[in-house]
Amino acid sequence: MDRLAGAVTSHRPRGTSHPKVVIVSLAKEGRVMATSGVEEVAWRLLGAFYDLSGHSPLRPVPIGTPDSPPNESAAKTAGVEPGSTECDVALRYLLNGGYVKETDTPSEYEITVRGIEKVRGMRGLADPASSEGGNKMSDQTQRRLLTGLSIGIAMVLTRPVNRYIAEQIPERRGIRDDLTEAALQGLVRAAAFFVASLVVRQIAGSR
Repeated sequence: MDRLAGAVTSHRPRGTSHPKVVIVSLAKEGRVMATSGVEEVAWRLLGAFYDLSGHSPLRPVPIGTPDSPPNESAAKTAGVEPGSTECDVALRYLLNGGYVKETDTPSEYEITVRGIEKVRGMRGLADPASSEGGNKMSDQTQRRLLTGLSIGIAMVLTRPVNRYIAEQIPERRGIRDDLTEAALQGLVRAAAFFVASLVVRQIAGSR
């Protein structure tokens, strides 16, 4: 029971059963899971988060309900019944280990960079050099780098756009001219974010 309590803490995953209910239910049914059993289910669940998120740490994935189709439920994709004690314990294992994290939407979770690396390692997709050392880029670091690069790239791209606007759009402007400028500025920001995201992915993938 003590080992199980370590896997299911007092801070339960949102949208799942209360941890005390999980422990009592498991004890009554005689289904106290060994650590190896918990991990086996947890790794399957982590692989489902990895696949359904498209390998992205920014895309939330629902744990699902008994009525959810498999492509909208990480639990069902992993072959686990949503809301079951088995699912609750495995999900808490992943949360405690930092492999997935909660989002603002109850019952939806995002796989972390650590979770992605774990799945890639289990599937033989990881770079051997990156799986041995501690050079891992966290989600927060990736977001900060993405923001900084986006701003820097946007500043560089804005210069020729501003020159174009100054030359092509007259001082006495109408609504159409304002819309043209807004569209150009929006295009610059979108292009900057796209380029920055590619750079961050390349950097994170090489670590």
